Amino acid sequence: MSLLNNLQQLCIEKGVSIAVAESCTAGLIASKLTTLAGSSSYFNGGVVAYQNEIKIKILGVSQSIIDEKTEVSAEVVRQMAKSVLEKFDANFAIATTGYAGPAGGTNKNPIGTVFIAIASVVGVVVSRFVFLGNRQSIVNQASESALSLSLIHIWR
Repeated sequence: MSLLNNLQQLCIEKGVSIAVAESCTAGLIASKLTTLAGSSSYFNGGVVAYQNEIKIKILGVSQSIIDEKTEVSAEVVRQMAKSVLEKFDANFAIATTGYAGPAGGTNKNPIGTVFIAIASVVGVVVSRFVFLGNRQSIVNQASESALSLSLIHIWR
């Protein structure tokens, strides 16, 4: 069974919902979550917060955190996940932010760096990845990793 099938089955069995706040994945996670019939029973919706202004105005990310840590940081993705969890009244939230390239990146967080957060009422877990490849490959790897992390956290 595929990752998406497993995730859908688990969400339905447990009666839980998911919302997303995507930056570098630009809606790909939401798109993947809705490819299977019946996804409306567990997918509440999401926000593509590509620009910092949207992260701040819609998701309530702190401008000072962005200024201090940059938009590609554990702190920012944590705030994104917590906010979308609450705004969409979901049981779980997935958030992503990163540098998909070919431009961007820093010495600390080079191109391919992606932070993924999974939030629930229990708390938020943030993971940092550095993916290799071109822009599309990085975005694909990030979305698949986010879905895999979601499956693990919902399973618990």
